[in-house]
Amino acid sequence: MSAAHTQSQTAPAPPGIGARSLAAAPSPSTERRPELDFMRAFVVAGLVVFHSAMVFITAGSWFVSDPRPSRGFDVLVLWGLTWGMPLLFVVSGMGVRHALGSRSAGAFIRRRVSRLLVPFVVGMVALLPPMFYLERLGKAGFHESYGHFWLRFLDVPALARGLLSRGVWWSGRDEFDPAHLWFLYVLLLLSMALLPLFLYLRRSTGMRLIDRIADAAERHPFAMLLAGAVPMGLVEAVLGPDKVTGGWERLAYLFPLLFGYMIASNRRFENVLRHERRRALVCAILSTALLVWWTGVIGFDDIVAGDVPGWGALQGLAGWAWVMAILGFAGSWTARSLRQSAIEVTQKAGRPNPRLSRAARYANEAVLPFYVLHEPVIVGAAWVIVRWQAPILAKYLALVIGSFAGTLALYEVLVRRLRVTRFLFGMKKPDRRAGVDVAGSTPVPPGGSRTRPPQTDPASPAATTAIEGQVRRP
Repeated sequence: MSAAHTQSQTAPAPPGIGARSLAAAPSPSTERRPELDFMRAFVVAGLVVFHSAMVFITAGSWFVSDPRPSRGFDVLVLWGLTWGMPLLFVVSGMGVRHALGSRSAGAFIRRRVSRLLVPFVVGMVALLPPMFYLERLGKAGFHESYGHFWLRFLDVPALARGLLSRGVWWSGRDEFDPAHLWFLYVLLLLSMALLPLFLYLRRSTGMRLIDRIADAAERHPFAMLLAGAVPMGLVEAVLGPDKVTGGWERLAYLFPLLFGYMIASNRRFENVLRHERRRALVCAILSTALLVWWTGVIGFDDIVAGDVPGWGALQGLAGWAWVMAILGFAGSWTARSLRQSAIEVTQKAGRPNPRLSRAARYANEAVLPFYVLHEPVIVGAAWVIVRWQAPILAKYLALVIGSFAGTLALYEVLVRRLRVTRFLFGMKKPDRRAGVDVAGSTPVPPGGSRTRPPQTDPASPAATTAIEGQVRRP
């Protein structure tokens, strides 16, 4: 990063923001930011809440559907679809900024492939076929063996023809899609497409450009809402919604990914988000209420088919307003927490909280495999729970709690502690200094992690996958 970019600026405070409290240090830190690790973990854990609600919606069907659905879950799912995936791509863009760091383009591509493409292939081969097979078992007259179904699901020529062009493929008379794993390959493709721009923005000239954009955002803070809402709304209006990729057209995610990269490149954007969080929240609530009302009047099927002019523009406004509000409130809370932590560190002679560091490191490692595993666990648990004679809210809560616990248990037992599964699920090699009990590794002596603190790589694979809010056949 150039010295010119890191110099403090003393220009007068722009209207609407007040003093440029972050202007002296607009550049991103190369150190690990625990709050981003926790945000990724929070969003991925929220996917359990979201996908569990899919079992109980009235608008369309999912892998498993409750025989007595509720419209209340329709509202919950519509609200989650509005902002969930855009937020995940923003956080992923922040992760791309730290993952790229000072690496060459070739090194970055190799990391993307190993961290995104390998888990995608593993999930397609081992995790998705059982989900679709359970769905087919719920239909009358289905008697195909699992082995034959598995071969038909993995029809490579059909996959090659349909996945990239349409996001789905046909095999026999069945339509298949990559379920929640679509996020991995879409993130990989968008990261590769934007890599030349990312490399330019990393240079001194690109950093100066980002700095000028941050100046404009501080002078006109609410313009950040239009900067995200307009391009996303235009893509939705022109290309229409996509029922496979989280309720948004795949190309619409290019913009939150880029914005996330820029936000991570200059912390003055975070200052603007904190300042505008309340106005963004009001805009988000009003536009979402209008979307819910509109859905009740028109019907969800017509909206998904792209037959409602103006829906995409309103969806873009609501989605980006929620992203700004969430990031703004999260940033405000983080700023207060960091100030309190700084006081505690000072009182403890400069020693950071070891529990917080360990929790952030654990969340950072777990987020990608947790994401890959969570939806198959939900489908399997829902297959049993929907048959209960119990109130719908009780079944929903049991599904959320059971799926979260089951996914975490699978991660701990089958993924985290085995070298081969760590690789298959996109995790880095275990750091012996971190005290991870991995089969085949040398035990860490007691206290070893205290005497040699682990050097956490800011380019963690999980930084790229704060993952997916997909809806099928709404």
